[in-house]
Amino acid sequence: MKNKISIVKKEIKKQWVKESFLLKVAIVFTLGFGVRLFFSCTPPEPIEINYNKLSLAGIDNSGQYMRSYPAVDTMYAEAVALELTVSDSIRHYAQNFNKFIESVSFTSALATSIDYSFIPVSKVKAIKVVTLFDIDSEIKAGDDISQYIVYAMNSNFEMYKNNHQAIAELNGVQSSPSSSMGIILKKTVKNSKAQFKVNVLLNDNQELSCISDILTIITP
Repeated sequence: MKNKISIVKKEIKKQWVKESFLLKVAIVFTLGFGVRLFFSCTPPEPIEINYNKLSLAGIDNSGQYMRSYPAVDTMYAEAVALELTVSDSIRHYAQNFNKFIESVSFTSALATSIDYSFIPVSKVKAIKVVTLFDIDSEIKAGDDISQYIVYAMNSNFEMYKNNHQAIAELNGVQSSPSSSMGIILKKTVKNSKAQFKVNVLLNDNQELSCISDILTIITP
């Protein structure tokens, strides 16, 4: 009789230990999900980035609204435009690598994504655009043509901005470690070729430079 009671007690104890373990596991998973949900609802502080790279690409600005295409090297004389990308190359490549890993990894159905934001440590002080070919009889190769430039930000190409507005947006919180904007020339190019150099001066006295490809211009 005592043996039977002892066996029953052991079975009850085993069952209690098992249920206690399952309860603890459930609590851990619940807390983990709760923490992820909390942080998904409360975006983290912007990640600091350092602008260290510029790139330029041609833009088709011949339609009603400007559209961006990669490696456009022919454009109309009255619709000359470029796309300038300012980026933190290290953060940019790291973000793309992380996205690739996420795309090939198993993601729980309960997982919640976090929208990260970025803010530059060194701010942009000035943007300077120089033409490397004559534009017309007055604007010669080597001239600073910044006064003839307007900017288009965040693909909102129907709302052009001036130099100061473009700089303010580059210095604000970004959704990516890189930021792109359209650089639109307000003058008609009276030459069969065009090429431009862009300098971006940061407030730590670092200067970034980039030169566009030589563009073929279709004159009127």
